[in-house]
Amino acid sequence: MDFSFTAVSYERPAFLDQALPAFPKSAGVYKIFDTRGRLIVLDKTSNLFERMERYFGPRSEKVRDLDLSLITSRIEFIRTFSPFEAAYVLYLERRRFFPKTYRKMRTFRFFTLMKIPRRQRFPRIYASRDIRAGADYFGPFDSRHQFNRLKTLLERTFKLRPCLYDIRGGDPHPDCMYFQMHTCSRPCNNDIDRPGYLADVDAAIAFTEGRDEDITQPLMEKMQTLATEMKFEEAERAHRQLERIRRARSEWTAVLRSLWKFDCLAVLPSDSAAACTIAFVRAGAIVGFKRYPLCDLGSLLTKDLERCYAEPAPSVDREQQYDEFCLVCNFPDELLPISGDIVAAVERRLEERRRRPRA
Repeated sequence: MDFSFTAVSYERPAFLDQALPAFPKSAGVYKIFDTRGRLIVLDKTSNLFERMERYFGPRSEKVRDLDLSLITSRIEFIRTFSPFEAAYVLYLERRRFFPKTYRKMRTFRFFTLMKIPRRQRFPRIYASRDIRAGADYFGPFDSRHQFNRLKTLLERTFKLRPCLYDIRGGDPHPDCMYFQMHTCSRPCNNDIDRPGYLADVDAAIAFTEGRDEDITQPLMEKMQTLATEMKFEEAERAHRQLERIRRARSEWTAVLRSLWKFDCLAVLPSDSAAACTIAFVRAGAIVGFKRYPLCDLGSLLTKDLERCYAEPAPSVDREQQYDEFCLVCNFPDELLPISGDIVAAVERRLEERRRRPRA
C-alpha cells in the first residue's frame, strides 16, 4: 500500500486563513520541513488540526525552544484510521529518514524473544532481541521476568541444560552446580546422546506452542507398553515425566507461536464504513498493507492470501523483521491467525466491529 502524504506550503498569513482550517480533525502522521528543505519534525497525533494550531496558530508553542512559524517551509501529513496504521506509517517514515538511528526512536514497545539455536550440538535457551537464521524464536514476552519463568520451567521439566559451557559431549564439568544436582540430563557426561537431547528440545517447543497432546500421548503409550513388559521402573520414570508436564502446564497456561510460523492478518478500520484495511504478516514481518471494499472482500482477499502465503517467503532484513514483529504484537486484539477459513474469520471480525457500540 502506498502511503501518500498531502503537502501544504507554509506562508504564515495564507496558512492561517486557508490551509490551517482545512487540516482534518482526526489522527495522522505529519512531517515539518524547514526553509532549507530539511525534516525537523516527524511525529503522529490523534488530531492533526489541533497539533498544527498548537505549532502555528495565533497562540503557537515553541518546540524545543524553536519557533516553527519562523523556520517552516512546508508541512506534509497523512490521515490514519487506527493506532496500528499510525504506528506503522511513523515507523516506515523514521526508517526512511533516519536509517542509522530509527531503532532508537521508541515508536512502539519492543519485546523479548526466547531463542533456541538449532546449530548448537546441545541447544540451550536464551533471551534475545535480534533474529538470526538457524534458530527458533518464540514470543512475545512482556517482561524479562516472564521469560525467566518459562525458561526455568522448561529446563526443569525437560531437563535442558542451563549452563553456559560449550558442550560437545564427553567433556564433563563436575564443578557445575547443575551437574552435581542432576537438574539437567548432563549431555557433557554423555548421559544422553544428541538425538535424545534434541527430542527433549522438540518436546519443550511443543509445550511452548501448546501442543501438549504431542508430548503426553507418546508418554502414555510408552508407559503402558513398559508396564505390559513388566518394566515397572522405566514405566515409573515415564509416569513421573508425564506428571512433570501436567504440573508445568498448570503453572504456565500461555501459548506462544514460533516467529517463523507467526502468520496472521491485522484487520483494521479504513476511511469508509464500506471498506477495511488489512495488514498481511508473515513470519512476523509485514509483507502487505491494503485497503479492500467490503463488497468484493472475499474474492480480492482470497487472491492476495494465495500470493502472500503460498509463494516462498521474501527475504527480509532481520532487524526490520524483529521491529515489525514487535509492532504487530503491540496490537494483539487486531490479529487473526492464518488458519481454517480465514476469509470467513475476517468477515466475522468486521461484523463484530459493526455491532460494537461506539464510545
